[in-house]
Amino acid sequence: MKLIKLIFSILLCFTISNVRAAKDDYAKTTLLYEDYIYSSNIKTVLFYFNGWETGFPAIRLNSDEKLNFGFDDFDNDYKTYNYTVVHCDAAWNPTNITPSDYIEGYTEDQISDIKRSFNTIQQYTHYQLLMPTEVLKITKSGNYVLKVFLDGDQDQVAITRRFMVYEEEVDIVFDIHPATLNEYRFLKQEVDFKISSNYYKILDPLNDLKVVLMQNDRFDSKVEDLKPVFIRDKELDYSYDEENTFNGGKEFRYFNVQALRSPDIRINKIRVDSANVSHIHLYNDEKRGFKRYAFEKDINGKFIIKTTLGDSPNTDADYVYVYFYLMSDAPLTDGDVYIFGAFSDWQCKEDFKMKYDADFKGYRAVLHLKQGFYNYEYVVKGKKSKKPDETLTEGNRFETENDYTIMVYHQPIGVFYDKLISYKKVKSNAVK
Repeated sequence: MKLIKLIFSILLCFTISNVRAAKDDYAKTTLLYEDYIYSSNIKTVLFYFNGWETGFPAIRLNSDEKLNFGFDDFDNDYKTYNYTVVHCDAAWNPTNITPSDYIEGYTEDQISDIKRSFNTIQQYTHYQLLMPTEVLKITKSGNYVLKVFLDGDQDQVAITRRFMVYEEEVDIVFDIHPATLNEYRFLKQEVDFKISSNYYKILDPLNDLKVVLMQNDRFDSKVEDLKPVFIRDKELDYSYDEENTFNGGKEFRYFNVQALRSPDIRINKIRVDSANVSHIHLYNDEKRGFKRYAFEKDINGKFIIKTTLGDSPNTDADYVYVYFYLMSDAPLTDGDVYIFGAFSDWQCKEDFKMKYDADFKGYRAVLHLKQGFYNYEYVVKGKKSKKPDETLTEGNRFETENDYTIMVYHQPIGVFYDKLISYKKVKSNAVK
């Protein structure tokens, strides 16, 4: 019996330490319906509402709105990258409807806007796509995954990215305020809302509707499976006390590396090595869990590629090494510390994991990043926890300005997919 327990313990430790590796191996042979990069040579994937660099990739059905997608390939050659789109349900599982049912034109196309980097130390090839195109249009609302693959072979997946196509069938009124429950009053924000359907028929709102709330475009933050608390004629009231609350967090930290000759105030020093590569050392960060809230304008965890040298950041911005330091007298026992934000795809990636240095009395990490303006925070993720937590490293306050998004999905009788009948965004800067 003792031998069996020993073998089980060894296997359990081996499994935990190889979760990420297992996911990577799984991704090599299986499509993941999430934001994922499958090739190590691909860097800085951007996907946003065209004209709004920090805007989530969501467009209105049958409109002229576009999505802007791009990435860098460090192999610095010219490859043939193709793409298609996969329709998903409200839970991001692929639906059974065929591509010809939701795509007008070709079901796949080639990314043709290809440019080499110009006058950069790190050489790369930049690929750009403005979609939908004239030859690939989307005809149904809902959740989608953009699938990018090599040489026309859909088994050679390079990138997957989520986006949404929505309709405007119902109206939504928000009421964002400090949490109702006293224990969360100063820590959390409560998102109450009402859905009005004046002309759109919803026969069974308790079962036919799926409502999802999301903070700062983070899929790990989403709240789903909410049911209306009250139904008054054609108005659905979702005024909960706890189910619709979110940690307030703090305003995001930031650094600016678009200009390498005139350091930003967050930069302690810049070192240039023998290969002429810039190494950016940020000032030491402190944990803010018990510090007072201080307002500072941010972009809610997003990042924007910029450079002061050149007119086209996509190809003129260089890559630099950025060094992060988080002071801590002792290593945290609650889990591992990660640098977190949109540039990590809102995921606790191994490359963004910090290591504790006992001599330094703090955590260290270095990231290879493209020039630009970045928001970030530090989070802690336990071995068994599913979500990262910012409570210890950043703290939570109800005053913090955050973005909130609500998605309303409906599957009417006779329709075999989740229509996205409303997509609304609102800021919490009115919270008092």
